[in-house]
Order: sequence, then C-alpha cells, then structure tokens
Amino acid sequence: MQMKPKAGGGLFSFFKTERGRRLVFYAAGSTTVGLFVGNFLPHTLGLKYYRDFVQCYQHGIERPVPDAVKQRLEKALDQLGLSDFERKFVKPFTVFGFDLFQAGTTKLRFGGALGIPVNYGYASKEEIKRADIRFRDQQINWSSPSGKLLEEAIVLNEDEQVFGLSKAVLQLQTHRVLLNSIFPSVSFLMVYTMGHYLNLRLNLFARHGSVRFVLYSILGLFGTGIWCFMKDFNQVATDAEIDKKLAAMGPQFVAAGASYYDKHLKKNIALRDLIGDDTYTALGNENYMLRQKSMPLTARKSFFLERLEELKKAQTPETQ
Repeated sequence: MQMKPKAGGGLFSFFKTERGRRLVFYAAGSTTVGLFVGNFLPHTLGLKYYRDFVQCYQHGIERPVPDAVKQRLEKALDQLGLSDFERKFVKPFTVFGFDLFQAGTTKLRFGGALGIPVNYGYASKEEIKRADIRFRDQQINWSSPSGKLLEEAIVLNEDEQVFGLSKAVLQLQTHRVLLNSIFPSVSFLMVYTMGHYLNLRLNLFARHGSVRFVLYSILGLFGTGIWCFMKDFNQVATDAEIDKKLAAMGPQFVAAGASYYDKHLKKNIALRDLIGDDTYTALGNENYMLRQKSMPLTARKSFFLERLEELKKAQTPETQ
C-alpha cells in the first residue's frame, strides 16, 4: 500500500502535493526548452548582438578587416570549394584577442560570424602596433623574452593564415551550434525523468527531504557530467575531422598546419608567462582542468608533423 505524503513541513512540502508535482513538471519542461533556446539564440537571432559584443573597436568605430586578409579569406574559400551562394553565409569581422572566433553556422540562414584577430593584418614584426596591444587590460612587456616570443608567434605568413581561416570556415560548416543546444536539454530532461521515476518507484516523497536532496545532487552531477562529455567529445571529434580534411588538401596545407599550431603554442606559452596565471599549460595547451573542451594543440601539431614526415619519406627515393 502506497504511503501518502505527510502534511506540513513548510514550503518544500508543497512540492509533494499533486499541484506541486504538476508545477515542477511544467517548470522542467520550460527549463528544457529554455536551455535549448539559451544556447541556440545567440548563434541565430542574436548573432548580430553576439558579434557586436566581441567586435574589436578603435575609437568607438568597428575595425575593418584589411583588404589583404579578405583576399586570404577568399583564397581559403576557393581552396575549400565554396560556391558563391555558400560564401554569403561566411561573414568576417575583426575580433578582440589573438585567436579566430566562430559564432553561428552556415547550416542556417543566419549565417556564421568569423572573427579575425588584428594580428592577421601583420606581414612582419615591424608592423605590430605594440602600444595598442593589451591582453586582459594589461600592457605587454615586449622587451622581455616572452614578449619577443609573442612578437614572433603572432605574425603569420600567408599559408598559415589561409590554413587558420580554412579551419575556422570548416568549423562554421558543422552542426556544432545545433548539437551544443540539444546536449544540455537532453541531459536535463534525462535527469528529471530519472528523478521522477525514482521518486515514484522508491516512494521518496514519503521520506525525509534529505534523502531526496542527496538523490537530486547525485543526479545533478551525473547530468552535468553527461552534458560535458557529449559536448567535449563532439568538439574533439570535430577538431580531428577538420584536421584530417585540411591535411588531405595537399603538402602545402600540411606544412602550414604544422607551423600554424607551432606558433599557436608559442603564443600561449608567451602569454602564460606575461599574464602570470594558469590559463595555458607549460606546453601551450589550454588548461581545462577536468574537462577537455577541444583537442590539445600539441596533439594537433604532432598530427601535422607526422603527416609532413610521411610526405618527405614518400618523396625521398629509396636507396638500394
């Protein structure tokens, strides 16, 4: 015989009642939809506002993308074989920082915003506007060893820029936005369903609230772990797939990939010393603690170095 929920107990006892459970059900449904919308909206209807937030400004005016960089982007789009119609969905702009930025997706009519950092406009170290460059609102000591390393790392040649832009465009062509919006909703819905089932199966509404609190805490950690795993696994797999596509585009892309990731790592190592925190590891990878939000840069560099070595061996005639 099923026990009835005890009366009394304050506010939390309300959620044991039929009305309380119905309210939780509707709240759970709203949260599931809200998680999807909250992740999906900035990359679709809110893409313009998202772009304006990360846009790089100079004297209150948007910094334009240099013509030379636009030409390299066109070259990257040519290499990827994008049609005139597909090119309209790639919208370049200048972004803060030293890294490429992607928001939105070319899979939807809103298009994808491709943020290109200012350093892509530098053809040599002499063109670096040192006085204007700050990182996390800190002035960079360009005369230090780390400053000189950063100086070397942020100047990319044309092949490296084309490689980086091609990588970013391929990222915009994935279903990342849709999947990253679905993952939290699915995780939350799964946790709610499991909690609801266990409450009824074990008759937890008739027990002390601390029992349910422990259950919800465990389920919450489990749901968060599942969400992190799905998102991170998808991103790492996507990174690996993109690198394979770029490596298959010819020896020039393989060589550019190896040098691109080498400079990326050097940049992170220099910034680690300059800003004095653990945002980056000693090897130059991003420090994610328990998670792995993207494939390590050292692994990506090693992949292209291995491909480069294979190409060299294939071009060298075997000696008898």
